[in-house]
Amino acid sequence: MMPVESWLKPDEVPELAARATAMIDAALTGSGLTRETYWSAVRKGYNTPYNDPPRKRAQPNAVAPAMAAQESAPDPVSVPAAVIAALATEVRAV
Repeated sequence: MMPVESWLKPDEVPELAARATAMIDAALTGSGLTRETYWSAVRKGYNTPYNDPPRKRAQPNAVAPAMAAQESAPDPVSVPAAVIAALATEVRAV
């Protein structure tokens, strides 16, 4: 394996930089992006941590009002079995 220091020679750097700049400009042509927005996205991606931040625990008091609202609302599906049987009898009669 070659040491990192020998990958590039100092006299090759300006030519490589010019080619890279030309490639970036060619990629941005017609995309509607500017160099500033491109490099801003690169910096943002570079500075974004790889791991998601730890989740915050829910406050016990914040959950209680939601549960109370659910308990006070009537359940629209709860129909007595006798009512269902009576309706089924009527439907069969027709």
